[in-house]
Amino acid sequence: MNHWVLIVIAAGSNVALNLSLKKGGQALDVSSPWTIVMSILTSGWMWLAVVSAGFLLTAFVAAIRLYSLSLTYTAVTALAMVLLTVIGVMLHQESLNPARIAGLALIIAGLALTAMAGGSS
Repeated sequence: MNHWVLIVIAAGSNVALNLSLKKGGQALDVSSPWTIVMSILTSGWMWLAVVSAGFLLTAFVAAIRLYSLSLTYTAVTALAMVLLTVIGVMLHQESLNPARIAGLALIIAGLALTAMAGGSS
């Protein structure tokens, strides 16, 4: 399988993991340690986070077997940050200002430069 396909799967899984943790965390009963544990164990969002983490780990490990760790980690993290920002703006009414747009552009430019520099294994 192409390493970029694995990177995209890992980044998408990272996004799903973070969104699931956000939704699950919002519904936690934090009145006592016991209720926190029970809320986590009975939350569908938290179980979805566990499954997403499994996909993330699997795709990431497979990708680093095929390509350099530095590029793979950078790509997964950068893609996840950009996607989470876009989803946050679209679904969670997060603000988007010129500084944030510039930051995202720098992340994308950094990823492109890192990818062009190449380096397998």
